[in-house]
Amino acid sequence: MRIAALAVLLALSCAAALSTAAPLAVGMRMPSITLADQHGVAGSVRPDTRCIVFSRDMDAAKIVKEALADDAAALIPGAAAVIVSDISGMPSLVTKLFALPALRKRPYSILLDRDGKATADIPAVSGKVTVLYLRGLTVERIEYVDSADTLRATLHQLAQPPAQERSNPSEPDGH
Repeated sequence: MRIAALAVLLALSCAAALSTAAPLAVGMRMPSITLADQHGVAGSVRPDTRCIVFSRDMDAAKIVKEALADDAAALIPGAAAVIVSDISGMPSLVTKLFALPALRKRPYSILLDRDGKATADIPAVSGKVTVLYLRGLTVERIEYVDSADTLRATLHQLAQPPAQERSNPSEPDGH
């Protein structure tokens, strides 16, 4: 009897530990995320992804939309960025009738977490966009961005080749 009670307690403890995993932090490995985008096409965070732009609420989503307006969406491939949004808090009827049709008009892919499980460990601050900087799926830095201009500047910076690629010291400089 005592062993059965101990086994149940251990099982409950393990289940609780799994369901309350710590949020991602610097130095942690990004778990595998594969989600459908607004067109139903599967996308994922891959080892070559350098940046995840994540929104969990409407204010953060508006910042992403504004930052990627005009030609800024073209920065996504060069920045090796993946745009991810947790839309689990949105009522399904609103998602179906309003949000998805609006999202489908955007010229870039947005991976959508419809139930909130895949992105539960991504840290977020209300009204701000979470930017996770990755190297080989390891989190190097986390920033919380509160303006479209800052997010756009971040993507511009990531889209630039590293300094050693811009000026190769082995090439003659003409002097």
